[in-house]
Amino acid sequence: MKFVCLVVLLLACVYGHPWYANLIPNGDNLPNPCKPGERWQGVGHNNPSGGLVRNNFGLDFKAANFTWTKELCEKDSDGDGRSNGEELGDPNCTWKQGKEPYRTTDITHPGINPKDPTFDCDKVKP
Repeated sequence: MKFVCLVVLLLACVYGHPWYANLIPNGDNLPNPCKPGERWQGVGHNNPSGGLVRNNFGLDFKAANFTWTKELCEKDSDGDGRSNGEELGDPNCTWKQGKEPYRTTDITHPGINPKDPTFDCDKVKP
């Protein structure tokens, strides 16, 4: 029984929590800025699959109690000059869980800025 619990715990840590994607606009529609055509499943993490180290958006989302707030929406977590809401298709910060976002195209990652010289796409783990 202890082994089963350990495996479940490790999988949760490695693969993140996919239900968080439903708590932000376009959370399940986030492109991978390092690999065009692929999705970044772990929006709040430096690993595209989720888990392990959080990116700045993940830290901000946690600080907001994992809630899409006006403050989180207006913040620019990755420092690219665009608010989290602009990047996730909610430029007016009016999105509500379960509703269609204002925009579902031209979505960018709110926690990964590939133009940041400290970020290296070559070090991103699949």
